[in-house]
Amino acid sequence: VSQDTLSNSLFEPQVPDSNQISKDSLEKLVPYLNRVEKRSGNELLVVYMLLIILSTLLSEDLACIAAGLMVANGLIAFWPAAIAAVAGIFMGDFSLYFAGRLLGNSIFTIPPFKWLVKKENVYSAEAWFEKKGPVILVLSRFIPGSRFPVYMSAGILKTSFWKFLIYFGLTALLWTPTFVWFSVFAGSELLMFYESYEDYALWIILGVFVFLIVFLRYLIPIMKTKFKI
Repeated sequence: VSQDTLSNSLFEPQVPDSNQISKDSLEKLVPYLNRVEKRSGNELLVVYMLLIILSTLLSEDLACIAAGLMVANGLIAFWPAAIAAVAGIFMGDFSLYFAGRLLGNSIFTIPPFKWLVKKENVYSAEAWFEKKGPVILVLSRFIPGSRFPVYMSAGILKTSFWKFLIYFGLTALLWTPTFVWFSVFAGSELLMFYESYEDYALWIILGVFVFLIVFLRYLIPIMKTKFKI
């Protein structure tokens, strides 16, 4: 190699191959992007699960329906959605039980409890509750609107914690994932319907939601009162 060539190679800037730069950059970037995607996915999963948990405090049934629709839409997997729904239901319903147990008769003077649970109703049903307590706890899981007074009354009447845990807990563990799964199936059908009939499907889906809300919130309580359920 001539002296001039050697000097040029030492002192002139070397221009790297652009293809090699692109390849090296991508190889270094891919693991980083994978970490970002995984971290973002985990953060979103936590957010979705928290939303489901908080929703159960407003309405357990509608929260399970919403969880199923989130699964059907691909926002969250089935088991995280079901676990979040179960966790929210346990937190909310055990809070009712312990509120009744700890506050006792004073709860009948504290808003909003005094508007929702009447002392005469609780104690008039005490004997029946002692005999049929497990049946009432199980049935209340399937009758929207009955859980608040039933679980609160269970606490006020000092129902055994372990009895409450067994009957309420087992029923909730079986009922909640089943309801979420059913909502996934129904939600998937709604989404397929929406894709096929996009022009007017949204209004029909909204109508279904309105019907569910009215049915769960108003019609069932009216039917229970009328027919003494």
